[in-house]
This record gives sequence, C-alpha cells and structure tokens, in this order.
Amino acid sequence: MTPGDEDLAATSRETRRLLVLALIALVAVLALHFTPLKAWMSDLQALKLQVATYGWKAHVLVAAASVLAIAIGVPRLALCGLASVLFGFVEGMAVGMASAVLGGYGAFLLARWGGRGWAERRLSKANDRLRAILAKPDIASIFIARQLPVPGIVPNVLLGILPTRHSTFLIGSFLGYLPSNAVVALAGSSLGKDSLDKAITQVSLSMAGLGAFALLLLWVRQRYRTRD
Repeated sequence: MTPGDEDLAATSRETRRLLVLALIALVAVLALHFTPLKAWMSDLQALKLQVATYGWKAHVLVAAASVLAIAIGVPRLALCGLASVLFGFVEGMAVGMASAVLGGYGAFLLARWGGRGWAERRLSKANDRLRAILAKPDIASIFIARQLPVPGIVPNVLLGILPTRHSTFLIGSFLGYLPSNAVVALAGSSLGKDSLDKAITQVSLSMAGLGAFALLLLWVRQRYRTRD
C-alpha cells in the first residue's frame, strides 16, 4: 500500500467512525420523539434543569471527572458527547475540549515524570505509522496523530517520552481534537433538544461537518507527507 493509499484508508476509518456516531445520534433523536421512549425526553429535560441549578460547579465537576477518565484511557469523544447532552453544544464543546486536552496532558506528564514502564506497556499498541509521524513532534505531526484510529492514550504517552515541548503538545492536541469534538458535540447536544426541528438541524450539521473534516484531514496528511 502506498503512503497515499494509507492516508485515504486512515481518513476513511476515522470519518466512518464519526459517521456511525452521528447516525446513532439521529436514530436516538427519532426514537426519543416518535416511540414510547419519548417519555424519557421529559426525564432528560428534568435532569438538565437539575444540573443547571448547580451552575458552573456542574461544569467543573463533569470536566474534572472527564480529565481523570481520559488520562487513564477512557475515550474522549464519548465524554464530549455526554457533556454536550447535559450542557448543550457551546458549553458541552468547551467542557469536552478542556477535558480532552488536560486529560491527554495528564497522561503525557505521567509518562514523562516517572511512568516509563507504564508508558512502554501502552506503546505496545502503537503502530509504525504513528511512530513515524511523531518521530519529530511538532504541532502539525501531533494534529495528524490525533486523527489516526488508535486509542488516544497511545500518542499521549509516546509524546511524553519523546522530546516534546509542553506548549507544542497542548496546541497540537487542541487543534487535533477540535474537528472530531465539534462533530460529536453537535450530535450529542441534539439529544438534549426538546424540539425535533432543532435536533434534526444539529444532527444534519454534524453530518455536513464530517465531509469538511474528511477533506481537511486528507489535505493536511498529504501536505505533511509531501513536506517530509
């Protein structure tokens, strides 16, 4: 398989995974509005109102729990989706992004400051493609690594034992997480809408975002490969 074919395959796997999440959200939205599960919608709205009474404390609590979970390997997209259901797109996206970056940074620091054995065990899952991309860590390579279909904790610990600057890790991770988190936050927040029109609109936007994300991802990967 040529490098270009590998780029296409990796892009296809990532976008297919996000598409499945968006389709699941669409099916869930329809089920919550047109099946007996509709009764759950009132329970969900009641939960959101209860969470809202805690104000910023709820955001901090969810973010803190998510940071710890992501640091030990829980998928960030699932937690971003949950935050978006509870808080809506904008606030859920903010909580999801902060949690993803800080959770990844926690694993990065653990690998760098004494967790070498733990890091090496996690790196047994790292493929040659990921190791090659991160051979000389910079913002562009970290962005690309975040799009590969590998557990998020793997690049975190790999970057921790490589000579990666802290600022480079944080910026590259933030930019790398942004596209997929935005898609999932749109889909997740649609589940918390009591209006079917608003819910369908947000799911549709998330699916449209998938197309833009796939094109951007393929272009960046090709540019990076050409630069090397």
